[in-house]
Amino acid sequence: MIRVVILDIDGTLVDHLGAQRAGLERLYQMLEEAQRVSIDEFIAIWQQESDRYWEKYQAGKISFIQQRLLRVKAVLSHLGVGASDETAMRIFRMYLAEYEGSWKLYDDVLPCLDSLSAYRLAVISNGDSGQQRRKLERMGITSRFDSVVISGDLGVSKPDTGIFEQSLRELGVPAEEAVYVGDDLESDALGAQGVGMHAIWLVREGRQRDPADIPVPIVESLAQVRGIVAAL
Repeated sequence: MIRVVILDIDGTLVDHLGAQRAGLERLYQMLEEAQRVSIDEFIAIWQQESDRYWEKYQAGKISFIQQRLLRVKAVLSHLGVGASDETAMRIFRMYLAEYEGSWKLYDDVLPCLDSLSAYRLAVISNGDSGQQRRKLERMGITSRFDSVVISGDLGVSKPDTGIFEQSLRELGVPAEEAVYVGDDLESDALGAQGVGMHAIWLVREGRQRDPADIPVPIVESLAQVRGIVAAL
């Protein structure tokens, strides 16, 4: 019997990619150097370097601040420009203001949370604790969750079992009574299954799905989650 539904934040509740694109479009307009390439090239370069340094941060090789600075420096290097730490941080803060101002929930989030009123709800998310909690607060949904566990508080990230186990301890439920919903196959779905939780993989429109057989239910909208949870 399922008692708890735990959800991811970015790509599941909050449209991170949409906010990122809005922030980068504005940054592109503000940075003369960026216009040496097309907007799509600029965004692709940013995403590439963002992923590269985020992986280093998740692995504990660099700090959260360092991944921001190194990301910007790497992007500028692609554009043939060098930058001091001060300049890199100034540019990142320009982007950050636009990114945070563009946060919004996906349209299916509130109806989904309402449909799950019979269950306790919680969040597990990778990222900086302050930023991830601000997302929930600004979206007005913090009070919906009995537990919010962020990797930045623990020093371990999904798919590490420790972050899922921490959530289960806070909720006081065994793994088999919890289901996790997230948009990343490895970090979310398979990570949750690794501790014995049920899992649902959210593959939103436009996202590619691995063609191989996947040992987890797949949904294209949070509107489908309630039915699957009820059947578990």
